[in-house]
Amino acid sequence: MDTDGLLLLAQVVLPTDILKRFTITKVESDNSDIRVYLDEITDATLLEDFDIESKGFTEPVTVRDFPIRDKGVDLIVRRRRWCHKSTNKSFTLPFEDLKAEGVRYSKEFAAFLKEVYGNQTYELPFA
Repeated sequence: MDTDGLLLLAQVVLPTDILKRFTITKVESDNSDIRVYLDEITDATLLEDFDIESKGFTEPVTVRDFPIRDKGVDLIVRRRRWCHKSTNKSFTLPFEDLKAEGVRYSKEFAAFLKEVYGNQTYELPFA
């Protein structure tokens, strides 16, 4: 399959607008799970600021998304770490556009589970 076809498939399967902020670095699959590895794209405005420098990536965070073909889907996300040279303080860009607050589910998957199951705690499939 060509690169454009894979990108189109990823845009359909992954949470809305994720490819605007992250690049897919690897995809793995086993009998029960699909793992999509994502690295945050470098923010051009931060690169232009001489008082800010990139310090690599944070430790990966796993975000659970909608299952595909009876397999759980984990998004393994690495965010960029930045540092203000003058204050020596580190920071990352906000993460709210991908992950629901208080849980490690994608916003869309968390909204779906809440609609189906409400606020009750259950043994949820793929969750």
